[in-house]
Amino acid sequence: MRLIIARSNFFSYSETFIEEQINQLEPIHVLYEGWQPSRLKSGGSIYPLPFSILAVRGILRRLLPGLYQKIYTYYLRRFLRASKTNAFLANYGPLGTNIYEACLAENIPFSVVFLGFDAAEKKTLATYGSRYALSLPQAKTIICVAESMRANLEEIAGPLPNLHVIPCGVDVAKFTPGTPDKGFNVISVARFAEKKGSLKSIQAFELLLQEYPEAQFRMVGDGPLWEEAKNYVSAKGLSGNIHFLGAMGQDAYLPLLQASSVFIQHSVLTPSGDSEGTPVAILEASACGLAICSTRHAGIPNAVIEGKTGLLVDEHDVEGMAEALKMLASDAVKTREYGIAARKHMEDAYDVVKLSAKIKALLV
Repeated sequence: MRLIIARSNFFSYSETFIEEQINQLEPIHVLYEGWQPSRLKSGGSIYPLPFSILAVRGILRRLLPGLYQKIYTYYLRRFLRASKTNAFLANYGPLGTNIYEACLAENIPFSVVFLGFDAAEKKTLATYGSRYALSLPQAKTIICVAESMRANLEEIAGPLPNLHVIPCGVDVAKFTPGTPDKGFNVISVARFAEKKGSLKSIQAFELLLQEYPEAQFRMVGDGPLWEEAKNYVSAKGLSGNIHFLGAMGQDAYLPLLQASSVFIQHSVLTPSGDSEGTPVAILEASACGLAICSTRHAGIPNAVIEGKTGLLVDEHDVEGMAEALKMLASDAVKTREYGIAARKHMEDAYDVVKLSAKIKALLV
């Protein structure tokens, strides 16, 4: 298979699932740069001069978007022919709407992966819905990482027999259990964005501290709400228990996962409709043998077997999450049992090698 994979960014620390997809599927090329990706990860561009100049593309996209899409389709078709591509995988729905015409014109089967906001956020659906309706019925395969995405897409595009639910996976050979530090140590790995519910996780942990004042919470990540969260912790005098470690790559935060007992993430549906798919950090923590404390949101109830691999609460239920944390803090044996079961669940249902094989079989 001569596969091209397209993504919007060259690399984002919060998109490790796409990097793993690339590692497993071994495409001949990776395209990146926004919803009309034209740059090659290996170097170079699908464009000749002057379109290979970023400023030129930016001006055209802004002033003449319809013309720019035609130019993009023309040069993408040339690139697909020259590279003898026979399969195309687009990450995120909006990107798929911009590549499908070139693929159809060149008789190349294209597939689209929906990863969260692109099948849920109101503004995204309003902007791209009409193009979803045109492109998705013609796709070889549509992959959603959570069943909750199906209804929105089929409301827009009609029945989609080519839609498959395949969650994000985790490298169970890399993410393995370690030896947790003594005490009750909680960790999160997430962007400080509204749908991640970082402040709600902090507030739940704050309530836990009333009964377990020695508990520790390490927060890996950054994002638009990072300063707000730091200011809250400082104002509440919680800096001795809650630690902001900033953005890290997998190799840096893996030992922190292995040193922890519980992973926490209070994911929520935002007023704008933004939603998770299946949070990869939850999968990574589970593979490391951590008990999970999270919410009944999107694909999380599939990744976390409630009462077996962790505890779940309703979205926005800070007090409920605090009670769940107290249950875990009060029973180290049960917490460890949850972690062992979480590891087994990842091996059985979320092994990225097995899931990538399923995706590969659907692409051509």
